Amino acid sequence: MLKTLLCQSCERFECLCVEVIVEQPELPTKPYWSESAYEKEVLLDASTLGDVPAVYRVPAPAPHQMPVIGVYIDPRVRTGFRYKIRPMQALDAPPLSVKPRYLFGEKALTLQSIGRGFARRLTFEPVDSTLNENNNYFWTDSNPDGFVFEIEAVSVGEKFTIYDANHEPQGILEIVQQQKNQIELEQKISEDGTIEKKVKINTLCKVEWYENDGITKLVPVTGVAILVKGKGNAVVTRIVNVAIGIKQLKKGFELKPGVKSSSRRIAVNGCDIHDIPCQYSVVGLERYELPVIGTYVDPRIIPGFHYRVRPANCRRHLFEGRSLLLQSVGMGYGKRITFKPDTLNAPENYFWSDSHPEGVGMEPRAVHPDMKFYITGNGGLLGEASVFRADLPQVEEKTEYVDVPGKKGKAVEKYIQVDVTCHVKLATTGGGSVDSEVHLMKVSGTALVRKEPGESSAKLIKVFNVGLDSQLNLLFAHSQTELTFHPLP
Repeated sequence: MLKTLLCQSCERFECLCVEVIVEQPELPTKPYWSESAYEKEVLLDASTLGDVPAVYRVPAPAPHQMPVIGVYIDPRVRTGFRYKIRPMQALDAPPLSVKPRYLFGEKALTLQSIGRGFARRLTFEPVDSTLNENNNYFWTDSNPDGFVFEIEAVSVGEKFTIYDANHEPQGILEIVQQQKNQIELEQKISEDGTIEKKVKINTLCKVEWYENDGITKLVPVTGVAILVKGKGNAVVTRIVNVAIGIKQLKKGFELKPGVKSSSRRIAVNGCDIHDIPCQYSVVGLERYELPVIGTYVDPRIIPGFHYRVRPANCRRHLFEGRSLLLQSVGMGYGKRITFKPDTLNAPENYFWSDSHPEGVGMEPRAVHPDMKFYITGNGGLLGEASVFRADLPQVEEKTEYVDVPGKKGKAVEKYIQVDVTCHVKLATTGGGSVDSEVHLMKVSGTALVRKEPGESSAKLIKVFNVGLDSQLNLLFAHSQTELTFHPLP
């Protein structure tokens, strides 16, 4: 907002176009009830809300609680917002020694409607129910002692993009846990019926800063969530005054819902790989894509392994989206990156590191369609598998250099997380023979790809830590059978 400041030395008014961020108060500033003559009690007068003149004496609600009892409904309780509800304690009840029990399986549900009359039916969204048989409701007089509502602006599992004061994306975060109750600070109702609420949040989040190369940390995050409700349900438009961390506290950020891969930004420096000291910023790569831009080539990009290449400013991959064997990485300012050609007479599978000013991302690939495996577990043959689809990203976990006795140089081993769809044939109980029935299932695991010293291409050794998207996975887990996929020659 614009502030008009008075200069005390010359007694002149100066209009400074400065946007001032006003810190939100910790507690709601407007009282919604009157004090009782007794300590730790309040009086709820429905007549102040233009309703039946009924007065209720209840325990003083906590800052995050909104009381509902009889004909009195806290004016902050609005349809379209999510709430957790629990019965209110009686006046003469002892203090709670255990965590209170909430209604609806302790889930925060969206309030759909508020009925009329002396006993008002409050109906919530039909989670774990159906539209025709919605059991998520109660009446305001169902509990003589009343209820307390607790607003929930953000929930566990929601993801946001972090923006700095210049509105540049700096990272992403995911909410893991609610550290404290969410407190409604302010409510505004516009002439067109739009409702805006400001809710203080205090959460524990997994934060990934783009500049840290995809490393995630678990840190506290606080801020003020702004919810807006128009004709539909309320949505979080943004979270302002965000502070991230404890010891290395970072302030002044803003969160926006969702994760946009086009906003992901990473910074690279040629000095880190003992190359030309140039710094670049690449925007739009996924976390599993290794950057190539200008003179910089990520050191994890090694000839002899397969990669899929995508320009940072485009969703389409180069070379028709195929995974190609990298043959060489050139030298100089513009490094030629050459893949195995389709024809030796007219090789076209190459590009230069500075061909795309925005940079490119190279995704390592270990498992390809039509690859065949035999499956072992506990030393025995369990079946065979053939890869049907391998569309999902394959994420490199680490690269290791291993000494090889009797050979000059080191072997290169890459561990790559894969998720593919396979046709699986299981062996009969007698072992050896394979059943004719084919099962289509998703397979995930860690692929070990190894390049021996002096060899031009790496080979897939095995896929271990295998999980199956099938009931068979429970059978193998119960028998403590560790599955391993071995490639057929």
